[in-house]
Amino acid sequence: MLHMPPVTGTDLNTIPHYYGTYVRQLSLCGAALMLMTSPLYAEALRTEIPFEIVAAIIIVGLAAYTNPLKRWIFVADAVFAGSITLVYAYWALYEYQSSSLLAFVLRIAIAIIFLFAFYFSIKTLRSMILHEVGKPDEELEALVRQRQVEEEEEEKPDKSVLDEKKMPYNDDITDSDKYVGEDE
Repeated sequence: MLHMPPVTGTDLNTIPHYYGTYVRQLSLCGAALMLMTSPLYAEALRTEIPFEIVAAIIIVGLAAYTNPLKRWIFVADAVFAGSITLVYAYWALYEYQSSSLLAFVLRIAIAIIFLFAFYFSIKTLRSMILHEVGKPDEELEALVRQRQVEEEEEEKPDKSVLDEKKMPYNDDITDSDKYVGEDE
């Protein structure tokens, strides 16, 4: 089984057709904007806030779990980003005449942020379906093989230590070798 090394932030930027970093950033910004500005646009704050808090927690959780090896997370990212886009765009347009300009602008801004998160989620999901992303590339596979070889070498006993104790090393045993404790 191929053991994957930890993926760092710079590695994610080199994976072709992977937009999870954008999805994560847009989701976090959208969730923060939802929570920070909700008192400015919510009409029935007491009933709307619990839904916004739950939505923000789910979005942040999905953003935290987003990675190039899990296809299902991009499906969930797309579903939630699309749902929030639909709700906030509808809310902004439906309440356009009866609410303030600030409320309209904030709702549309949140809808647009999640629209872009939806776009990048679908773009990454499409690439995963076409097997263009989510698989280790040749450089990463070489790094994995190198780490496996290094781990195997660490597990092998050091030959020089065995020679100092006058004990035969498994690869060097011959009939003429004498074991520790035997007289010459």
